[in-house]
Amino acid sequence: MKREINVIDLKFNEELMKIDKPRKIVIHHTHNPNLTVESTHKLHIERFKWAGIGYNYFIEKSGDIFQGRGMYVGAHAKNHNRDSIGIALAGNFDEDLPTEEQIESLVDICLEFMINYDIEPIRVIGHREIEGVEKTCPGLLFDMDKFRELLIERLDKIK
Repeated sequence: MKREINVIDLKFNEELMKIDKPRKIVIHHTHNPNLTVESTHKLHIERFKWAGIGYNYFIEKSGDIFQGRGMYVGAHAKNHNRDSIGIALAGNFDEDLPTEEQIESLVDICLEFMINYDIEPIRVIGHREIEGVEKTCPGLLFDMDKFRELLIERLDKIK
């Protein structure tokens, strides 16, 4: 179950604060299917003037998981960053489905966080499920209910 998380040297423009106790996981898509962890980091600095990549973790189409901010407060879900882990998948899931490799990696990393931080499956949410969010993120084709069912199924196998 435990997947390797790739760590690359991303330079942040300010000191980041540790996440105290994550209470939920927020799933995102990049919308631009060509983004990588590095290009997202650069985009978030240049366009949004953030400290760096806003997501805590990033899953490329190959299923490779990269650390973004890691377990430091992200910039991915307004008013929810201090108590959530933001995971972005490269792709536009309004138009395409995530790759099987991405889903497998997402399940694995979510289960790891759910077990380590006692996060219930219902607290694994799509960005669009946050009150006030008008985006489709993580995309119209990404079925959050089915994803949560998959997490429950896998959790039952572990226990």
